[in-house]
Amino acid sequence: MSTRNVVAFITDGHRKDMLGCYGNEMLDTPNIDRFAGDGVRFERAFGVHSVCMPTRASLYTGRYPHVHGVWSNGCRLSESEITLPQVLSEAGWATGAAGKIHHEPQQPYDRFVPQIEGPYYGFDEAHLCENRLGEEYLAWIDQEHPELAERVLGRKGVPEEAHELQWITSQAIDFIRRQGEADRPFFCHCSYHELSPPCSPPAGWEGVYDPADVPVPELRADDLALRPDWYRECYEGYLANGRQPDEPTLRRSIASCYDQMRFIDHQFGRITNTLEELGIADDTIVLFIADHGLSLNDHFQWRHGPFLFDEVTNIPMVWRLPGGASGAVTEEMAEQVDVMPTILDALGVEQPAGVQGQSILPILRGDEGARGRDSVLMQEREAPDLEARGLEPERVTQWAVRTQDWKLVHYPGEDFGELYDLRSDPGEFVNLWADAGYAAQRSELERLLLDRVSQSRDPLPERHWAW
Repeated sequence: MSTRNVVAFITDGHRKDMLGCYGNEMLDTPNIDRFAGDGVRFERAFGVHSVCMPTRASLYTGRYPHVHGVWSNGCRLSESEITLPQVLSEAGWATGAAGKIHHEPQQPYDRFVPQIEGPYYGFDEAHLCENRLGEEYLAWIDQEHPELAERVLGRKGVPEEAHELQWITSQAIDFIRRQGEADRPFFCHCSYHELSPPCSPPAGWEGVYDPADVPVPELRADDLALRPDWYRECYEGYLANGRQPDEPTLRRSIASCYDQMRFIDHQFGRITNTLEELGIADDTIVLFIADHGLSLNDHFQWRHGPFLFDEVTNIPMVWRLPGGASGAVTEEMAEQVDVMPTILDALGVEQPAGVQGQSILPILRGDEGARGRDSVLMQEREAPDLEARGLEPERVTQWAVRTQDWKLVHYPGEDFGELYDLRSDPGEFVNLWADAGYAAQRSELERLLLDRVSQSRDPLPERHWAW
């Protein structure tokens, strides 16, 4: 078997349009763009949720949030769930992680992410830096760059050689080198917490993009009137507590995301260059994917959760499969739960019971007639993010189904919802839910959503969550 290794490079809060290969002519991401030119780029890959913990749990279990139990940020992934790195570790692969995993809530951390000793959710070794700085990274700073400790804690003006993202990537590269030299197959996870602003690119990387030049969302005066009331309440809550950015602040935030994305592209290049240097690039599957997108004031909403419009849910996903399709762009639909079965399929490793995703390996190989999904399923439940906007999380639960041409968002127990014709309204500005002329289409999508939810029940109902 020539395909032996896997690198999963996962960005956080990454809009699909924040890459050159996805059409951004302003942003400089040469390493990722070149990688996309050698692999398969998905135009219609979707997150199953809008925030970190549920999406990351689904990536590594192949199961939906309402099944694996991480239905919101703040819910720990149960140790009874079988993860992709666990399966590979048991099958003989070395498994290592660097950066953000986020299978546990950030809240219990005192100030820094504790250093991990021993296996962690199937990873033989884990070097954690999540939304909070990691103890292992800070110990390294104390040893190698003690004069920078204050700047590191403030995440401001840190030079490239001491930057958190640089350290994370170096841990991943060290893991890859050790396994390559030992001629052992490996699975390497590399991930960062930033693209959600405020971003903190290193000294020398910030200020490249002029805030006056970056694109800002289209805002329509009637937008909030056509949506559920809680959209307006979210907006007004952020206005009241001073967290809703004005346009100059928004532009500065987007420019900082662009600066950080440029630095992330540099880090991705370090990983792929290492694979080439070690002579193992042709033996290694590489996946570039985001956990979720980012609103950045689309529809008057700042950041991301708990929103299910495409800027938040339609994520970048690019694969390079040894011997697979090259320079391909596909409109076929895929979900995050499809990642685990695809990797296991490509490696010839048996899939554990309970996985709900489907392999998209035929698409990656470039097989004639290979198809993805006819629809994608998304959900949100009682998001803690709503508290920062002055709303009770219990008020908002959502289920959504999206096809190539339509999206329906259902709010259980409510007499309102959202329906969009994406062919004529890709920005999701015209809510057709109450339009009698679209009653038949709404009914068809409601049946589809019911079918998808019913089909997504837990295949292993006897499994209990061991918290």
